[in-house]
Amino acid sequence: MKEFYALLDHLKSLYENGLYEDVKLLADMLIATTDSSPVTSQSFFSTVSASTSLSSTSQSSTTSTISFQCDPKDKYTLLYLYGNAAFNLREYKTAESLFNRALQINKSNLKPKPKNLTSLDSETDIQIKYNLHLCLFYDKKYQDAYLILDSIPSKQRTIKILLAMGKLCQLLMNNKEAITIYKEVLKISKFSIVAIEALLNLGIKMDDLPKMPSNISTDWLNMYLKGKSSMISRDYKEAIKSFKTLDCNLTHRSAEVLCSLANSQYLNGEYPNAISSFEKLHKLESTWTSKMDIYAFLLYSDKSEFDKLSTLERLSNDMHQVSVNIPETWTVIGYYSLKKKSQKAKCFAENALLIDHENCQALLLRAIALGKLKAISESAVTYREATRINIYFYEAYKGLVETLLNLNHTKDAIQIAANAVKLLGSNHRTLALYGEALSRDSLTQEKSKTYLYKAIKGDPENQEAVICLVRVCMTLQQFTEALEVLGKYIRHNPSNPRLMHIYSELMKKCGKSDEAIIYMNKASGMDTNNLQMKSMIERAEQNIETSLDESIQNLHAN
Repeated sequence: MKEFYALLDHLKSLYENGLYEDVKLLADMLIATTDSSPVTSQSFFSTVSASTSLSSTSQSSTTSTISFQCDPKDKYTLLYLYGNAAFNLREYKTAESLFNRALQINKSNLKPKPKNLTSLDSETDIQIKYNLHLCLFYDKKYQDAYLILDSIPSKQRTIKILLAMGKLCQLLMNNKEAITIYKEVLKISKFSIVAIEALLNLGIKMDDLPKMPSNISTDWLNMYLKGKSSMISRDYKEAIKSFKTLDCNLTHRSAEVLCSLANSQYLNGEYPNAISSFEKLHKLESTWTSKMDIYAFLLYSDKSEFDKLSTLERLSNDMHQVSVNIPETWTVIGYYSLKKKSQKAKCFAENALLIDHENCQALLLRAIALGKLKAISESAVTYREATRINIYFYEAYKGLVETLLNLNHTKDAIQIAANAVKLLGSNHRTLALYGEALSRDSLTQEKSKTYLYKAIKGDPENQEAVICLVRVCMTLQQFTEALEVLGKYIRHNPSNPRLMHIYSELMKKCGKSDEAIIYMNKASGMDTNNLQMKSMIERAEQNIETSLDESIQNLHAN
């Protein structure tokens, strides 16, 4: 027995020093020595019989049956250490099995528990249950994980356990119980931001949350929570206002505040502003991973004159150095691959989905990559899956509508766009998307103009909506109206040669040939290497009619 306890002490020392591989190896062999059926092996724990002789070069050893007698409490400790070592090595299935065996020993031998049971035993039992719940959680067994935590007596549930139970209730759609548990957390600690955000997500208003201590200045925290509350209610403009105010008033920049600001701007469709905020965030903290998949999407989607490939490359390298065990890393690398026109983006998206099969940003990447590979139907299925998981995911709705239009499923595309307006509200992006879908059906083209005009009024810089409206007007032979729409846009955005070219052709359609040549010359001056543009000028001077519809379609394709 002395040998066993000495080995157990060494095992505890190995565990305390974080040598989990050693704990695992030693614990496995020690458990074998305490089983009811003894194991026969080389004797590591008994005296080795050996005879040594100057004339002999051989050495003999004995083989014996190893068996240590230990009480259930020692076996319980052994399984606890072994289970924790496996848990720290991320071998969750092994840890789950060992924790269950430890709890079974406790249940069989320590119940009914005597009144004088030491607190140490009780704490160990609770820690085993908490770690076991994590093993089940990582295996997506949420109901089993909740039942394990629920078996802990209510008086012994720490704030950590309550928070875990609240999250599981949310995942199991038991919102009423989740609210009760989170409120219990806030009774213990009013500064649990996770619990506050969870309650806001569950529909509790800011005014109904417990007040912060009056002896501490928490204006900054209230401003942060106000921004989060606005995000949850999808009032993104108000959220942006709150986070901008907080960012300006803090002595030093906060990565969390910058991330929340960038995310709010992205959700509000302010892509250039979101890129700017994400750039500041990445410069401040290059190891930050949250929402970096969104940053990668924005860099990939950016159509400005500055190529974002080098920025995506740096972001990919930084994320890869931080961790390859999170979906954000593989999504970022996927967008970098896509920007380089590589066909590996789909594989990177699927790597991310292996880690989290409901990761919407990874699904978006996969859908885009499939579209590039001409797997249009499969792309549509992936977009649809993303909208199922997140019903407020605008980019997925946009991708799905455009894909359905490419498949000539116009009525389905109109229905999806209408659902987007209903769910996300009537804003410039959803209205433009609905108008685009309506414009593809000859029976609803006139109706599409109403929504496109509203979209442009909400965002005069929306080039896609402007081009779509011009195309509709041209189809309906309303050249003067098309000229007016495009003229307003060009006056504020005079540096786009393609649009200038289309504008000049519209002028010709309206009988303004002289002005048309002036604008064609301007377009040619912006792109001196464009031989096609020069050819167009020569043809215009000779009054040769060109096809405007073709020009608009080419712009739309690009």
